Amino acid sequence: MAREEIIPLVKKEMQNHVDNMIRQELENMRALHGIKAKKKKKKKAKKAKKKKVKAIKLPGGKFIKDMSDYDILKELVHNNICKYLPPASMKDFMGEFNYIHSMLDDLKETAYDPSMALIRQLVTEYVIFPLGSELIR
Repeated sequence: MAREEIIPLVKKEMQNHVDNMIRQELENMRALHGIKAKKKKKKKAKKAKKKKVKAIKLPGGKFIKDMSDYDILKELVHNNICKYLPPASMKDFMGEFNYIHSMLDDLKETAYDPSMALIRQLVTEYVIFPLGSELIR
């Protein structure tokens, strides 16, 4: 019991003693090499500066640095770089599952084109479910 009370006090005393010895050694080394101790400077309050818009590191980035994302997309669609596609729904993937193609698929040859039902199933599994489910993410 006495050890449990005395050991923390002795450890603290030893730590203070070692810290003092290290400080003394540092002062001796600084005096020997002519190095002055660094003084802490007070930090001044900085004035708020306006942030500059950085140029994008892409070819032609300096032309679009002031444009919003919507304006950039509108310009890309106008120049036929991006295509505007009308919205689609899952009902647009009409068709039955083609069982014959799944039986005829051979790993050595190229696979047949997927049926619309297979496309609908894969879009549902890999696109729609992960958007709404924490478990699948």
